[in-house]
Amino acid sequence: MRSLVWWSLVACGGGTDEMDVTGDPSDPSAPPVDTGTSVVTKGPKPCESEAGLVVESAMVEQPWSEHEARFTVSLSSSAALAVACALDGDDTEVHLVEGVEAQLDHTLRLAGLLASSTYTCTVAPVCPTTTEVPTVLTLQTGDESNSDLPQMNLEVHQASAGRDYVLTNHQRNDGWNGQRRLVVDRDAQVRWRAAANAGGGVGGSAVNWSPTSQAFTIGGGWPPNHNGRPQQIELFGSDVRYDSAVALGDLNATWFHHDARELSDGQFLTLEEPVIQRPGGGTFRGFGVRIVDPETDEVTFDWSSQRPFDEGNLPGGGGDAYHANWVDIVDVDGQDVMYVSLCTQGWTVAVDVPSGDWRWTFGRNGDFDLVDTDGNALPDSEYPQCQHGLQRRDDRLLVYDNGNQRGFSRAVEYRLDESTMTATKLWDWTEPQWYETSLGGVDYTSGERVLIAMGHIEAATPTPGDRTSFVEVDPTTGEKLWEVQYDSVHDMAFRAEAISPCAIFANAKYCPVVAERLETLAPVLDPS
Repeated sequence: MRSLVWWSLVACGGGTDEMDVTGDPSDPSAPPVDTGTSVVTKGPKPCESEAGLVVESAMVEQPWSEHEARFTVSLSSSAALAVACALDGDDTEVHLVEGVEAQLDHTLRLAGLLASSTYTCTVAPVCPTTTEVPTVLTLQTGDESNSDLPQMNLEVHQASAGRDYVLTNHQRNDGWNGQRRLVVDRDAQVRWRAAANAGGGVGGSAVNWSPTSQAFTIGGGWPPNHNGRPQQIELFGSDVRYDSAVALGDLNATWFHHDARELSDGQFLTLEEPVIQRPGGGTFRGFGVRIVDPETDEVTFDWSSQRPFDEGNLPGGGGDAYHANWVDIVDVDGQDVMYVSLCTQGWTVAVDVPSGDWRWTFGRNGDFDLVDTDGNALPDSEYPQCQHGLQRRDDRLLVYDNGNQRGFSRAVEYRLDESTMTATKLWDWTEPQWYETSLGGVDYTSGERVLIAMGHIEAATPTPGDRTSFVEVDPTTGEKLWEVQYDSVHDMAFRAEAISPCAIFANAKYCPVVAERLETLAPVLDPS
């Protein structure tokens, strides 16, 4: 087992993305509601004071979870407003939320707070300003109300470790007591959490964050089932914003499998397990995808592995023949290309969208020759051997390689040259006693490092007694910079996503843009 210093987390208190602050589109008469999840970069600077402008009333409450707050403020005359909440005992942690439109009443929301903590919140008009001293509220956040959350062990190996948040899931494999979704900061503290209100089954349920829609997408699971269809849940309150079941009339007959995500155009991508027909009779389970438009509930793309099986691009098999476990669609020179991970074959396959034409196969007995960085041929053992949670970016393919025949797991990156059909292995990373035959994932961080989710399932592992771990590594040096482990051998996670410090919570401790904005607002928030 990989051992670490122990920290408790059960109830603890620790590119630039800009916020477009708009009103509630469902109610034109309602005051603007700040999403409270990104960094304000276009708010007004403090301007002239207005005689008689005062904060008539101000209230803070926690109607959702202990990590979220809502401020209701009324002014004597219209003005833009700022609320800054500083964590008592830690002057580096200051959360900021703004209502940038001049109006009488503001309802502002703030996320990413610590449970069981005291914040001193300063409320002040920004433009125009007031001659009165700022209004101060005390916010005592609630205790962590979900007792199923894991304890965590933290070890910072290098001061140069990044500050990205980690989005992941958690489930106990000794009771299968439902999946929780978590956002954890680099001090191993929970900043957001939600119990599973949809999707699911065991282990392989994905959760992704969309900075564009400011919401989480969940879906998939194992065993695959109709409850794993994609849903989008809100940051505040974890309510369901969109359920793809509305668009999928065959929901109860569909097996959703391990992954789902929101695409860059706002549509939802599914990963499914349809029945494949053999030419001579008989069936097996393959994989398929659909794209659903949440605006119209139209299925805009529907593709099954029946086609490449019939055309000879995929072998047959029995049962779950391919065990597809990850899917994404990426723009390649103006053409949408779908990538799917097939664990059983150790393949990543590419398909053109919307034609559905087969593009290539990467892996053993596939379409690429594999070489090292000097151009020397590499053996087939250097291809992935079952993989989870990939990432495709430009000409790079980042892979979590379970190494099911190799006997150890690793993270590995390849450069794929489609003009010469040559794959170059750029680097890999592993450590002693790391071997998991299921779960796991990799993700680029905002600092060009790699976050690795070393998923562990005690009920089915070649390394009993190990722990689910999340590590940040520097691929240029091979150094492990940071690591967090779930404390119990029974705590498991499917994979993880790195979220830029400025893409989800407006906290100056992790996001420098918030710190800069607070300096601009200092004359009104701290006029002394």
